[in-house]
Amino acid sequence: MKKFFALICGLLLCITMWAQQRTVSGTVSDQAGEALPGVNVVVKGSTVGTITSSEGTFTLQVPQNASTLTISFIGFITQEVDITNTSNVTVRMEPDVIGLEEVVAVGYGTQRKVNLTGSVETISAERIVRQPVVQTSQALVGLTPGLTAIQSSGQPGLDNATLRIRGIGSIGASNDPLVLIDGVSGNINNINPNDIADISVLKDAASASIYGSRASNGVILITTKRATKDRLTVNYRNYVGWQTPTGHPKVLNALDYLKYSGESQEKIDEYAANMDSNPDEYPDTDWINLLFSESGFQQNHSLSFNGGTEKIGILANIAYTDQDGNIPSYGYKRYNGRLNTDIKISEKFDVNFDISFHKSLRNNSTSPLSLVVQQVYRIPAVYPAVYSDGSWADGWAGRNPLARVKEGGYNDVNNNYFRGSLKANYSPVSGLKFSVMYTPEYNDTYNKEFINVHELVIDLVSRDTRKIPDKNSLSQSNGRSFNETFNTLVSYSKNINGHDFSALAGYEFIKYEYEYFSAYRDNFILPNYQVLNAGSEENDDNSGSATHSGLVSYFGRLNYGFKDKYLIEANIRRDASSRFSKANRVAYFPSFSVGWRMIEEGFIKDMNVFSNLKLRASWGQLGNQQIGSDFPYASSISLGSRNHVFGNSVYTGATQNVLANENIKWETTETTNFGIDVGFFDQHLSFTAEYYTRKTKDILLNLPIPLVIGLSAPPQNAGNVKNEGWDFSLTWQDELDDFNYSVNLNVSDVKNTVTNLAGIGPIISGSSITQVGSPIGSLFGYESIGMFPDDAAIANAPPQIGTLIPGNIQYKDQLTVDTNDDGIPDEADGRINADDRVILGNPFPRMTYGMNLDAGFKGFDLSVSLNGVGKRDVLLGGDYVWPLFNAGNIQEWHVKESWTPDNLNAKYPVISPTSSGSNDIQTSSTWVFDASYLRIRNITLGYTLPNVLLNKVSVENLRLYCSAQNLFTFDNLPEGIDPLAPNGTQGGLYPIVRNFIIGIDVNF
Repeated sequence: MKKFFALICGLLLCITMWAQQRTVSGTVSDQAGEALPGVNVVVKGSTVGTITSSEGTFTLQVPQNASTLTISFIGFITQEVDITNTSNVTVRMEPDVIGLEEVVAVGYGTQRKVNLTGSVETISAERIVRQPVVQTSQALVGLTPGLTAIQSSGQPGLDNATLRIRGIGSIGASNDPLVLIDGVSGNINNINPNDIADISVLKDAASASIYGSRASNGVILITTKRATKDRLTVNYRNYVGWQTPTGHPKVLNALDYLKYSGESQEKIDEYAANMDSNPDEYPDTDWINLLFSESGFQQNHSLSFNGGTEKIGILANIAYTDQDGNIPSYGYKRYNGRLNTDIKISEKFDVNFDISFHKSLRNNSTSPLSLVVQQVYRIPAVYPAVYSDGSWADGWAGRNPLARVKEGGYNDVNNNYFRGSLKANYSPVSGLKFSVMYTPEYNDTYNKEFINVHELVIDLVSRDTRKIPDKNSLSQSNGRSFNETFNTLVSYSKNINGHDFSALAGYEFIKYEYEYFSAYRDNFILPNYQVLNAGSEENDDNSGSATHSGLVSYFGRLNYGFKDKYLIEANIRRDASSRFSKANRVAYFPSFSVGWRMIEEGFIKDMNVFSNLKLRASWGQLGNQQIGSDFPYASSISLGSRNHVFGNSVYTGATQNVLANENIKWETTETTNFGIDVGFFDQHLSFTAEYYTRKTKDILLNLPIPLVIGLSAPPQNAGNVKNEGWDFSLTWQDELDDFNYSVNLNVSDVKNTVTNLAGIGPIISGSSITQVGSPIGSLFGYESIGMFPDDAAIANAPPQIGTLIPGNIQYKDQLTVDTNDDGIPDEADGRINADDRVILGNPFPRMTYGMNLDAGFKGFDLSVSLNGVGKRDVLLGGDYVWPLFNAGNIQEWHVKESWTPDNLNAKYPVISPTSSGSNDIQTSSTWVFDASYLRIRNITLGYTLPNVLLNKVSVENLRLYCSAQNLFTFDNLPEGIDPLAPNGTQGGLYPIVRNFIIGIDVNF
């Protein structure tokens, strides 16, 4: 019951603090005086509101101290109306068919959306907070074209999504976009979603080049909420719910396992006869359900205060998130706090002072999660987990993942983060503004792992036991970083007879320092005293390291526009990075973009077809300095790895491990973008289409060097990659009396191609290959051409791998021999070997899409989000898809879809024992699955109570809602396997989860 305490508190808040309300009425019309029905009328800073009737009139109950109404309607400029001393208003709306006043965040500032010439997508706060997600990156799935968000784990605290903007451009460096929170780099998953005002995604070089060497993979700008100074509001948002895995592999029960693993009928009958009376020796263990036994309860609470005076505005928010896992010992807790303060010192001078922090605790077991889950998928039901007397069974030769997660100890990760930001703004004259900002950040991560000894019963009769592991141990580590960001900006804007000029110039430095240490001891005689000094000194160990880096930058931007018709923008940034030698430390990143708002041309206006029509084009260069090491140009020296003994003393030695390459430099990405924005019917219908090419050169590769050198190869600038694609977004929105709705569809595709590897290659790593003419990390293995129907077919085929039986996979003998020396293989060599491997697919998602539907009727609101992937290949292996692998499990789909003498055209091989080196478990097209899918990502239904029910309480707004996340998925994969399973997985993953929550959102 205590888990519902906060929800009850939230409900009690709704019936406290009695106060008076008053009635405000009015009429809304267009410029011609015609009544406007369906206009939104809202008390500013709240969600208290209504819409106008068919006669354009409205009546609204507002708090006694309400001072401003916000009046908005599609195709008209939003207005604010003062109601401090009146109870009746008349409003005449001015047309704004293309939303000229909408402002979006761009690099180091804001711009009117209509004047953008680069590729920028905006995501509203409403689309973020309506989803019951802990990691904000999850909420971006399917919301905007060109941004791919891939969530491949449901583990509490690690269920974030991997973000990619318009493909991948690097082989050896990071492909993560730059995330900026109020102008300073940060972790998107550490911010409280309720703090977000909006998100801008900068997709091309024209919009992102002002961030230079950090922007090669695109930029995500997060703007947090600021105070509204006209009045004080209090908001409480809460939800509680549960999460469950979207699915598990469906494995066979004990009797079916014995049958399909080849056990005799006599043994099966004996087993069936004794299962009920002697379950200890004849078990039917459901390992999966035993492991995923927890409720997965989760809760989130957010309390914010917003208000101020003309001179000072304060927004404060505190939040608590608790996310229990479905596996014992797994969970996540996080505390967030934010204080954003705006101080107006004079008409020309103001100051922003912000503080934010978060504290999180992630609980894990001592066994790697990948191992725990993989083991419960692989251990057959004929092995017991827990005996009837409560003792732990031996499982599979000492592998009992259930015992490990419950009694094997803990692995806790504590993170503490603090950021302060002080920004001063000075405007001496109209149009001129100076800004200075300093932001220090401190991040501390502390990890403590205690491995506890637990006892397993090997034999129930003899009571022989084994201890896992043979001794307990304690590991502790701490990593601390301090980051400083300082920038100063000057901007100026001026309009001269329809000519708009604006300029921005800035200076920025970023300094980063990091320290790490760890310590270890084992053999704790008193295991409840889990401190290092309580352990043995015999095997103690410790280590430590440190690093630092810096970036100094100058940048500028010029904008010109003529009567909002012809638009030009130019950006340039100069970066100097400590990651490179002095000779290559500095680089320049320019961009240019133009726009033509054809809607302003007379011949377009006269057509009376378009409400918006704009063409855009851009070109620019970006950089990537995230290349692994902070000193990639220097030789790597390892201290302590080659110690020497002189006399009776040990002296520390040092070894050079990596050859130096002082010529290393930035990876550079060049992007060209063409776009069109079109609107019809006063913007009820609008779409945006873009085509782009993104070419990355000087990609860092570890090319081979002669072995006689005796050192590891240094990174070299040697590769080129091209991404070519398109984005498309279509929106329809309308209001019909009390009913309003909108539908948005976004689709994007990108084709990735390696264009140069400096004459070296292909680069093969396990089951992936990177070669010229193919995507980065393409799947690589044997091409299957069916199953051997009989022994004669085996005898007549080229030699395969290992010992074969009918039903094994037959691999294609590729053309690998060039008989006429023309450079083109034209004959097979008569055997299956590594030369017969070919490209089998592309693991990066293509044809990604999302659909978002929103509707409202009186107090009800409904939103539905769908997302999917039209094309993706995923390679799966191990216990996830191979039956009887190392005597492992069998899944239900194996029985249905595997080869038998009666099913010769089966897609999958015969069910037979396999192990390393067996023919059927080679990387091949058999195990490459179609991972395209359509998922109902989110459904949220809410109801806002009418004001008449809240007249006697000081509650401005009260909304109740329920939501379901990852509700249904339609795909072509075997049952129980999620289409977001990471490429190459063998079952060691925390499944994607399905969430069900109920919540309350109340304003005072």
